[in-house]
Amino acid sequence: MDEAEQSAQLEGSCSLDDHHSRFARKYRYFILEPAILLLFYAWNVSSAVFTNQIVYQSCTVTLGIEESECALLGTENETDATKELEKVVQPYTTNILMVKSLIESIIPALCSMFIGPWSDKYGRKPVLLASITGSFFSYSLVALICFLSGWYTIDPWYYLLAFIPAALSGGNCALITGVFCYITDVTNEENRAVKMGVLEAALFGGLLLGTLSSSFILRWSNATVVFVVAAVAILGAILYITFYIDESIQPNEMDNSSCKLREIFRFELVSDLFNTCFKRRPNFDRVIIWLVITALGASIFAMEGNGTINFLFLRERFNWTVKEYSFYDATIIVFMIVGNLVGMYGVKKFFGLSESILAAIGFCSYAIDNGIKGVAYQPWHLYLAIVVSMMKGIAGPMGRAVISNTAPPNDIGKIFSLTTSIESLTPLISAPVYTFVYKKTLPWFPGAFNLVSATVYFFCLCLMILVRIFEGMYQTTSYTSIN
Repeated sequence: MDEAEQSAQLEGSCSLDDHHSRFARKYRYFILEPAILLLFYAWNVSSAVFTNQIVYQSCTVTLGIEESECALLGTENETDATKELEKVVQPYTTNILMVKSLIESIIPALCSMFIGPWSDKYGRKPVLLASITGSFFSYSLVALICFLSGWYTIDPWYYLLAFIPAALSGGNCALITGVFCYITDVTNEENRAVKMGVLEAALFGGLLLGTLSSSFILRWSNATVVFVVAAVAILGAILYITFYIDESIQPNEMDNSSCKLREIFRFELVSDLFNTCFKRRPNFDRVIIWLVITALGASIFAMEGNGTINFLFLRERFNWTVKEYSFYDATIIVFMIVGNLVGMYGVKKFFGLSESILAAIGFCSYAIDNGIKGVAYQPWHLYLAIVVSMMKGIAGPMGRAVISNTAPPNDIGKIFSLTTSIESLTPLISAPVYTFVYKKTLPWFPGAFNLVSATVYFFCLCLMILVRIFEGMYQTTSYTSIN
C-alpha cells in the first residue's frame, strides 16, 4: 500500500471515529427510543380496540344482527347464545384482519427494496419521517371512520382504506429499516448490541403503556377517542424526530442532487441491493448473513400469524374481554422488558455469550411459549408461559446485531432493506395459513396455530445454532492461520 492509500485510509478511519464520537456525545442517553415508544404505544393502545370494533361492525352491519346482541360480544355479560354468535362473527372478522395484514405487507415490502439503498445515498431521516407520517394519516382516518360509524351505517371493510397511506409511505418495513440503519450509523461494534437491546426495551415500554391505558380510555370514552390518542402519540414521534434527531449519513457521503424523490424508484437500486446481499464475502460471512435473515423472516412469519388471530383465540378459548386481554398483554411486556435486561446486562456480560447464542436463547423461549399456549386449558397456563419465556424479546435485536457486526457499514442499508422486505412479505403466507388453521380447528382445537408457531421458532433456533458453528469455524481458521 502506498503513502496516498495509507493516508486516505487513515483519514477515513479518523472521520468515522469523529462521526461516532459526535453522536455518542449527543445520544448519550436517548437515540430513537422516545419516538419508538410513542409509535408502539399508538399501535398497542388501539390494537385490541380496533379488533373489537371490527367484530362489532361485522356483527351489526354485515351480518345484520341486533345491536343489543352484538354489544355483548367480548364483554363479561356473554350468554350461551352470544358464544355461539361469536363463532359466526369471528370467521368473517378474520378475513378483514387478514386483508389488512396483506395491505400492510405487500406495498411496504416492495418499497423497502428501494428505500434502503436510497437511504444510503440521501439519508436516514427522510425515511423515518415519511414512514411515521404515513402512520399518522392512517390512524387519523381510522378515527374518522369510527366516528362516522356512530352516525351512519358503514361496512367494516372501509377501515382497510385507512391503512393505504401507511402502506404507501413504507409502513413498518421502512420504519424498521430506517431505525436499525440509523442505530448502526451512530454506534460502534462495542455498544451496538446494547443500544439495540435498549431500543427493544423502549418498544416494549410503548406496548406496555398502550396495553395498560387502552381499556381505561375505552371505558371512560369510546373507540374513536382511543384512535385519536394513537394519532396524537404518532404526531409526538414526528416532532421528536424533526427537531431532535440529526442526519446520520455524513455530508461528504450524501448525494445532494435535487431530484431525490425521483431517485427512489430507480431499478438500479434494487439491482445493487441484490448484488450486495448475494455477493461472495470472506470467510463465512455470506452464509451467516443469510442464516440470520432466514431466521428473522421465519420468526416474523409466526409472529404476524399469531398476532392476526391471538385476541380472537383468547376470546373464544377463555371468554376474555379487552380488560382481561390488556392485563395479560401487559404482563407479557413487563416480563419481556425484564428478560431483555437480564439477557443484555446479566447473561451476556456475566457469561460472555455471543449475539448469535443470545438470539438462539430468544427463539428457544418463543418455541416454549407457543408450545405451552397451544395446550393451555386454564388461564394460569398462559401466565406460566410468560415466566418461562421471558427472554424471548432478545431474539430480534441480537439477530440484527449479528448482521450489523458481520457486514461492512456501507452494505448495512441494503441488507436491512432486504431483511425487512422478506419480513414484511411473510404475512402474505402467514395470514392466510394461520387464518385457515384457526378456522378449521376452531370447533375442536382452537390453540392448534400456537403449535405451528412453536415449530417455526424451533427452526429459527436451529438456524442460529448453525450461525454460531460458522462463527466458531471462522475463529478457528483465523487462529490457525496466525499460528
